[in-house]
Amino acid sequence: MIQTVNEYDCIIVGGGNVGAATACSLAQAGHKVAIIDKQQAPQWQPEDALNLRVTALNLASIDFLTQINVWARVVGMRAHPYHSMRVWEQGGGAKIDFHANETSHSRLGVIVENHVLLTALNQEIDEQPLITRHMGCSLQSCTSITEQTLLVECDDGSKLTAPLVLGADGQNSTLREFMQADFIFTDYHQRGIVAIIESEQFHQDTAWQCFGAHGPLALLPITEQQCSIVWSVPDSFCEQLQAMPDAEFNQQLTSAFEHKLGALSVVSQRQSFPLRGAQSQHYVSHRMALLGDAAHIVHPLAGLGLNLGLADAMCLSACIKNSDRPLGSARVLRQYEMARKADNAVMQKALEGIDHLFRSEQQWVRSLRHVGVNLADSQSALKQFFMQKALGVGL
Repeated sequence: MIQTVNEYDCIIVGGGNVGAATACSLAQAGHKVAIIDKQQAPQWQPEDALNLRVTALNLASIDFLTQINVWARVVGMRAHPYHSMRVWEQGGGAKIDFHANETSHSRLGVIVENHVLLTALNQEIDEQPLITRHMGCSLQSCTSITEQTLLVECDDGSKLTAPLVLGADGQNSTLREFMQADFIFTDYHQRGIVAIIESEQFHQDTAWQCFGAHGPLALLPITEQQCSIVWSVPDSFCEQLQAMPDAEFNQQLTSAFEHKLGALSVVSQRQSFPLRGAQSQHYVSHRMALLGDAAHIVHPLAGLGLNLGLADAMCLSACIKNSDRPLGSARVLRQYEMARKADNAVMQKALEGIDHLFRSEQQWVRSLRHVGVNLADSQSALKQFFMQKALGVGL
């Protein structure tokens, strides 16, 4: 029996937010795209409880999602803007505040549940005739059958060909294995605790981050009454916190946040996940490229993980659009790698440095960071530089 082989312009392994966004962008440019994902596409419903995994989307990500006709869908579901950021060290001394009124923008970003964003992306995919989903199956092999064509085989027997295959299949990327790219991990020996909380006082549409003795604690406004927390703590302390009943955990949480919003109360389950950084040895190979967590992982203290992945998608789409070379061209893929790999590596090291800086209890380090952070808060040009990096766009 002759098995049908489906031909595409691009095959994307991984249908999460980064893979789905890349598919939308390429399809809107006229390319025929296939998505392979072992998970079925989620469908958010208005009555669904708040999801514990959220992202603070920066303005660059929002602009990209607007360009691919997804952002209006997100806003129509559930999202909450923030207009200010407050960052400080527990016990006083070092603090820096950012406000939208210091820029030409009305907001600094928007907090969105990850599965809300994915539902919006999948709604756009449903309306794209150039995108085909192959769901509930996994990548089995990826081989060259000609100089210009790769053959992808899935564990359900499906066979697909394309001149370009992209890996957006997360930190355990199967495509990265076929590319023989080492994934160099740094274990932080920390875990991130996530939950939904209510605060006694209004959150002021502000993203809050306190650097405490055990690690950074972020509160992100997700509704008018509630916030999502990400508390990055050492493994051993995480075990202690997770073993506590809610009442005791609430006391620890409120104390770590220095009562800035009064009493904090958990209104969801608490989950935790291991924290580590990673960079792929290379992002591209023969007609293959990696995006998002398949290529890099950073510390969550600045909430940049998904933003960096969407920046990958935007960059690769732009490299393809602005080139007169065929899809999968080595020159175009190298251009993408040069544009993104160095920036992502620098961001990983910068976030690791900030985490180490604020965890240090040495007096000279404490004095240095107090001076440095307060200087940045008082110097307009320096503060504008940090804001531009965080927002991803000009001010």
